[in-house]
Amino acid sequence: MSGAARLPLDRARRLAWEVVVLLQDQCERIEVAGSIRRAKPDVGDVEIVCVPKISETATGLFGDILDRRDELHARCQSLVEDGVFAHRLASNGQHAFGERLKRLTYGRVALDLFCVLPPAQWGLILAIRTGPAEFSRRLVTPRRMGGLLPDWLKVHDGAIWHGVDPVPTPEEADVFRVLGLPYIPPADRTGNERAAVPA
Repeated sequence: MSGAARLPLDRARRLAWEVVVLLQDQCERIEVAGSIRRAKPDVGDVEIVCVPKISETATGLFGDILDRRDELHARCQSLVEDGVFAHRLASNGQHAFGERLKRLTYGRVALDLFCVLPPAQWGLILAIRTGPAEFSRRLVTPRRMGGLLPDWLKVHDGAIWHGVDPVPTPEEADVFRVLGLPYIPPADRTGNERAAVPA
């Protein structure tokens, strides 16, 4: 919400819930993230992490072609056309309305939808998008560079990898386990966390 007034937490929560209600039928899973999830007293934008429902329909003369439809993307397109959502430009003048990131406005409030699509893992994306920013940076930075990520792992394409294999993090608690940290509730995350074991 660059340049706009920040919202009190209770107002931001109501707006986030309205968005969840608009989109939940097109999602396998959906949760509010960002500073709302961290219960900050004032909020700059609404951030939501979701897993879109994907439908497949057999088409073609012999029914041998699968037509894949991202139900969440279609719903968001419809809401943009109806004026409920609007596209929002980034500071570089670009807009984002892809499979993984949708940068929108809802009313006059900045809305970011982060979609978890394979190989991305729900737990990691939710942790990163909950923040705060310094915590998220350290989460994906190797320990040798001052971060929390064990040096034998890397973060790529929304997942933690060990060599060529993604490390499953289906829940946020799994991310903390992989990092060697006790689970830290969202409201207590600062970016000053330290790894429990040396690199």
